[in-house]
Amino acid sequence: MARIFLLLAVVLGIVWWIRSRASARDEASRTNSAQQRQQAATEASTGDGAIEPMVQCAQCGVHLPRTDAIAWRGLHYCRRSHLPDSSAEGGA
Repeated sequence: MARIFLLLAVVLGIVWWIRSRASARDEASRTNSAQQRQQAATEASTGDGAIEPMVQCAQCGVHLPRTDAIAWRGLHYCRRSHLPDSSAEGGA
């Protein structure tokens, strides 16, 4: 009878040890994911991952960041070759 109780105590101890290890591992992964989310939010707020406004090229319709676009007479263009020919507009 004592052997059964001893075996039961050993089995329960092993189960308790396994569950405590799994709980600690889950807590560590939650802490790591929370730190990663906080780091991503910090990077986004500092401008590294900031969202930049997009504009559409008046000639071909391609969308590009406003800082990369060429603004001319209130319109945006993706490259100089898409700018309207200035000789055709003001010609005599």
